[in-house]
Amino acid sequence: MTRGAELPAVVDRYIAAVNARDWAAIAPCFTDDAEFWTLGVRTAHGSARIAKQLRESMGALPETYDEVVRVAVDGTIVFVEMVFRGRTTAGNAFEVNAADVIELTPDGSAITRVAAWFDSAQRPT
Repeated sequence: MTRGAELPAVVDRYIAAVNARDWAAIAPCFTDDAEFWTLGVRTAHGSARIAKQLRESMGALPETYDEVVRVAVDGTIVFVEMVFRGRTTAGNAFEVNAADVIELTPDGSAITRVAAWFDSAQRPT
């Protein structure tokens, strides 16, 4: 894994929670009025709804893992390039290139917005 910068603590906790499928640990990473925008998916508003949408969207995939390959931080903006790997319910392995643009509170303690981008041509079926 190569990184241009270290992940801020809250972003590290968020990615670790997603990888562990620890849905209860996701909501505390976000502000109550946070926004989670994903290409091709309905935008989720609020920490509880974000955690629920992630759980529901990844529930159809029995195995997933985000591998962070590059990080860039500019103040409260964090760019995270990843390879999203997993396995479908049919047992087929997949790999999708992805990137999140994450906005933090001024003190960096919570996430206020995520814009999640991925290569839709590689989307698992």
